[in-house]
Amino acid sequence: MNVEECYTKIGGSYATAVRLFKTDERIIKYFKIMQKDTNLDVLCKALEQNDYETAFCAAHTLKGLALNMQFTALADEVSALTELLRPREANVNIMPLLSKTKQTYQTTLSYIDTCLESTERRSCCEYER
Repeated sequence: MNVEECYTKIGGSYATAVRLFKTDERIIKYFKIMQKDTNLDVLCKALEQNDYETAFCAAHTLKGLALNMQFTALADEVSALTELLRPREANVNIMPLLSKTKQTYQTTLSYIDTCLESTERRSCCEYER
């Protein structure tokens, strides 16, 4: 899977991403950073502890990451979650949206992992020639 195919699978905007990042290699660099991001874990733990301030900050950071990477589907869900958390108080709609966001996030990471594996295999093969 190449970078453009990855964006198609995750519901992102490859055209905008490549305009912003200029090359697939730079996008791949940020894919690797995304793999290490812990904001979703921080968000989930904060909500378990009813720490709405930390949950809001984590959601807001994740929203920024998704928007900057042009992950449109994920950004839309995290944006809605951020708005629910903005008052920093309980809301019955938070947990259902968190569940949906976690699914989209995991799907996004899964496609990123597949893309990176494909990219690394292609790079190795190129050196063997």
